[in-house]
Parts: sequence; structure tokens; C-alpha cells
Amino acid sequence: MDDKQSTTHQIYEDSQFVAAFMAKNGAVNAATVSPRIREFTLRLRGRRIIDVGCGPGSHARQFAELGFNVAAIDYSEAMIRAARDLSANAAISFRHLDMRQIGEAFDADSFDGAWVSASLIHVPEADVPQVLAGLHRILIPNGIARITLKAGKQGPKVISDDKYGLVVEREFIFWEESNFTRLLHDTGFDISNVEIEVAGITGTEPTTWLRYVAQAVK
Repeated sequence: MDDKQSTTHQIYEDSQFVAAFMAKNGAVNAATVSPRIREFTLRLRGRRIIDVGCGPGSHARQFAELGFNVAAIDYSEAMIRAARDLSANAAISFRHLDMRQIGEAFDADSFDGAWVSASLIHVPEADVPQVLAGLHRILIPNGIARITLKAGKQGPKVISDDKYGLVVEREFIFWEESNFTRLLHDTGFDISNVEIEVAGITGTEPTTWLRYVAQAVK
């Protein structure tokens, strides 16, 4: 882990930042399930979902509300503690885990779906094939991965912002569609759909998101 990645990780372990992040993103009413989550679950053959980089656990709670068996992981111990406290009454298995180790941490064919929402955006490019290989291993044949990335000129960029009421600098990895598409194919995924959407702000610029739906071919 280089200095920029280490600094980004430390931010997500900072109690003041986590509290501000949870206040903005963690209070989603689990009874109000987003259309994207409903659409994702309709694609699945079974009831087992892993939320990779779950952050405040708001998506995991929505999956649990729909009756799915949910495992939720995050690299931030502070975020996992906060998500677990906020989801105390939901049937979710929370675990502190580096997503680069996901293929070793779970058995093969453990999940019908993997929800990877704006969490690969902090993983170095060189490590992303390892993450995708792990996802491929733990998904059932034709299991579905939904992956959301920041789109832009390929590579890392340090962004300063105060969107959570604190001025912080975090490193984000931006992806060009052709590059990530190639990685998915190389790792054994077939792409069902790619959606491009402009929503929100990264630093001072509008964020363009790449939203992939892909199947694990085995």
C-alpha cells in the first residue's frame, strides 16, 4: 500500500469522518428499497448476496429487508462497526475484510450475487484482477456481479472535498470503459449490461458512473 492509499484508508478509519459519512449515507430506510436493488435481485437464481465494500450497510439492509441472506464486507473496521450497530436488528453477517482476499475468505460458489457499489474505486488498478478473480470464484455459475465505478481518464487521482463537512483528500481510481470491459472478459465474466450515468460530484466535477452487470461464466 503506497502513501496515498494508506492515507485514504486512514480517512475511512477516522471516527469523525465515519460519523459524518454515516449521517449522510447510512440512514437509508431499509423498508424503502431502491429500484436498482430490486432490479438486481430479480436477476438472481438464489437468495445469497455479498455486499463488497458495504460502507454504512444501507444496501445490505435493503437486501435483508427483501429476505436475502446477506454477507457484507468492508476494509474499514470503523465502518463495519458503525454498519453493524446501525443494522443490529437485520440478519446480515458483517465482516472486516480486504476485498482483495475475497477469493480466499469464502468457499467457491458461495453466492448468487455480488453487489460492488462504488468500492472498487479505491482499489489500485494492479489489484483489480485479483478482486475480480475472487468474485468469479465465490459466485455460482452464471452468478451476477453488479459493479459501479467512477469513469474518466484511466488511473488514480487524489481528490480534495468537503462533502461530509470535513476537508479530506482521498485517492480514487478512474476507469475507461474499454479497459474494465477487457478485465471482466479476461476474468471469465460475460457482460449483460453497461449503464453510464452522471450523478453527484467528485471534488468539484460531476461524477460519471459506469454500472456493470456481469455473469460469472464457469
